Amino acid sequence: MNASNALLAAPLLVAALLPLTAQAETITLTLSQEQDGGTAGRACMYIHQGQAEYRVVKPDEICPATLIVESPTHRA
Repeated sequence: MNASNALLAAPLLVAALLPLTAQAETITLTLSQEQDGGTAGRACMYIHQGQAEYRVVKPDEICPATLIVESPTHRA
């Protein structure tokens, strides 16, 4: 493959692989439960579609009411 063919092939390869890259959607989760862990901090739990997201904050902080996460979208 000469240099000009390589220059033409690179954009085609990128265009062919673009549909395979993971796309993400932004989801806002609301606080489901929190637990005081004393000096270890507070455990914050957010539930979405049967899965939990956990965050730990300092003992003197409160859990955020919402949490924004990115979730991969599924393409058929």
